[in-house]
Amino acid sequence: MLSTMSGVTFVLAAALVFATGTANPASAADVSENYEAFCADAKADSSAADCVHVLKIGRSNAHRVLVLVPGHSEGAEIFRNVGRYISRALPDTQVWAFDRREQNLADLSHFGSDAELDYYLKGHYRQETEQSAPYTRDWGLAMELSELRRVVLAAGRGGRQVFLGGHSSGAGTALAYAAWDFDGRPGYGEVAGLILVDGGLHNSFAGEGYSIHWIDSVQEAETALDKIKTGSPFTGDLGYVWQLPGAPEFVPILYQLAADYALRDPHGASPLQALLPQPMQPPMRVTNAALLGWLMDTHAPAPDLQAHSGHIDTAPIPVHDWTADGPADIGDIAAIFAHRRPAAFEWYWPRRLSLDFRAVDPMADSAVTQALGLRLTHAADIDVPLYVFATAITHGTVVSAAQWVVANSKIQKTAYVTDDSMAHLDPLLDRADHNKFLQTVVTFLQQVPMAKGVSR
Repeated sequence: MLSTMSGVTFVLAAALVFATGTANPASAADVSENYEAFCADAKADSSAADCVHVLKIGRSNAHRVLVLVPGHSEGAEIFRNVGRYISRALPDTQVWAFDRREQNLADLSHFGSDAELDYYLKGHYRQETEQSAPYTRDWGLAMELSELRRVVLAAGRGGRQVFLGGHSSGAGTALAYAAWDFDGRPGYGEVAGLILVDGGLHNSFAGEGYSIHWIDSVQEAETALDKIKTGSPFTGDLGYVWQLPGAPEFVPILYQLAADYALRDPHGASPLQALLPQPMQPPMRVTNAALLGWLMDTHAPAPDLQAHSGHIDTAPIPVHDWTADGPADIGDIAAIFAHRRPAAFEWYWPRRLSLDFRAVDPMADSAVTQALGLRLTHAADIDVPLYVFATAITHGTVVSAAQWVVANSKIQKTAYVTDDSMAHLDPLLDRADHNKFLQTVVTFLQQVPMAKGVSR
C-alpha cells in the first residue's frame, strides 16, 4: 500500500519485522512493563494529587518514545497490546501509555478478589460525587495538557525522539498539544511526529452521526462554564450509550466485572449475567466469555465500544459459550479490561474537559478559546509528520478532518491508512496479523528520520 506524504511517497508495508501469520508479538512476555507516577507534589496517594501515571512498555534505554493518550473514558491499559507489539517490532522504541489525573479517583482496589461482586454491586467502594470532589469542576484541557507535557518532556530526556499520539478523543488531545502554547514554546516543537488513531479534531466524528456543536460566542462559553458549577462534575457518557441511569462509574464497573469473570473462568456459566441491568443481559444463558463478547462485540451499544472477537455459539445447549473466530482474541480482551492498575476504563470524565474539547474542535485560536484559557495559538504552524488511521465507524471523516488540519498548517509529510472492516477498538485489540494499524504505524515510525530530541 502506498501513502503519499505531500509529494513524498512512503511505502507502508503490510509486514515488517514479523511475517503475516506468525505469532502475535503482543502475547510475548519478554517486554519490560512498568506503571509509574509523574507527580508535581508529594501527595501521590491522594485522589486529588497532582499526579498522572504512565504505563511504560519496552526498553528503558530506547532512543524513541511513543506517548499515547487514551480516548474518552479509556485508561492506559487499553494500549497494552499496542505497546507490546511496537516495542518488539522496533526494539529501539518504548511506548508510554498516559493516564489522566482523574484515573486517581477510581477505587479499583477489589477487582480480581472474591469479594468484588459485593464490594462493587452493593456500593461499598469509594464513590466520587459533587460533594466529595468539587475541586474537579476545573479539570479541563489546560490541566491535562500541562500534565501530559510533564510526561512528554520526561520522555525526551537524553535526546530521545518523542512521538505523540492517541486514540479517539486522545487523538484530538495530541493535536491540541501540538497547537498549544506552553509559555511561548509551541507543543509541536517538542515532538517528532503525530499519530492519530480513529479520532482527531474538526468534526472528525461527524460521519458517525456525532457532530460537535462548536461554541459560537464568548457568552455561550461563559454560560456553559456556569452550568458546570452545579450538579455532578462528571459526565455519564457510558451509561448514556446504554440508556442506563446511575453514577458515571456504574457501567465501567460492570464491564470490568464481566472481564474479570471471563478471565478467571471463561467457559463457566456466568454468575454476573442475572445481576446486570436488563439491556445488558443476553437473551440466553451464557458463559463468562460469551457475556463479555456479547457486551463488546455482537451487542455493543455503539461502534465506539465494539471489538470483533467472534460470536455466541448458537447450538441448542443450556449454556452458550463464545466462538472465538474474530480478529481480536477474547482472552486478550478479558485480560486488558480486567486489569486493575492500570485499568482500561476511566470512571470519571470531567464535564469541563468535554466543554474544552468543544471549544478546541475547530482547531483554531479564537475569542472562545481565549476566554476559556485554551492556548491554541500554534495550529497554523504545526510542521511535523502526521500519521492517521481510520476505521469504518466515521465513514471517512477522521481522514477528511485530518486533511483539513494539514491544509491549514505547515504539515508536509502525511500518511492516511483506512480499514473499513474494523470497529473503533479493533486497532488496539486485534491480533497483529489482522491489524493494519499495527502493521503500518511501525513503518511510519521507521520512516521518520531518527534525530536527537526536538525542541524549538
